[in-house]
Amino acid sequence: MPNGLYKVFGANGLVGYTDVPQMSSDAILVIKDGSGVGTVSYAQGKFSVIGTLNYLTAIGNIDLRYLYFALSVFNFQPYKTGMAIPHIYFKDYGKAKIYCPPLAEQKHVANVLGKLESKLFVEQGLLASFNQQKQYLLGQMFI
Repeated sequence: MPNGLYKVFGANGLVGYTDVPQMSSDAILVIKDGSGVGTVSYAQGKFSVIGTLNYLTAIGNIDLRYLYFALSVFNFQPYKTGMAIPHIYFKDYGKAKIYCPPLAEQKHVANVLGKLESKLFVEQGLLASFNQQKQYLLGQMFI
């Protein structure tokens, strides 16, 4: 992939950059092939994806962040096919029903969950930092 301004996402996250984005606005990314099948993430701004991902956008009275959080706990298991390499297809899981309250409530729920998610990322970063510090200190003790 050529170097560029726009992120390119795959099943394992950021895989490169490109000069021409496929998407020009936020979207939900769903892993459709492999061991991570059904895992969702949220991409912002202009970006592209490779073939292991589906991307979903919202239309009408649906808040995209609310849909992201709903799909984060959605059970994709009944929609998996394939033994060696599992797959899911939008034509199958796209028919599933997800509860969507009025738009104002969706925005409120997404806002609260977004703040919790941000706090979780900060705490995970601190934990990783403390673990590195612990490993360093243990290494210094036993030199």
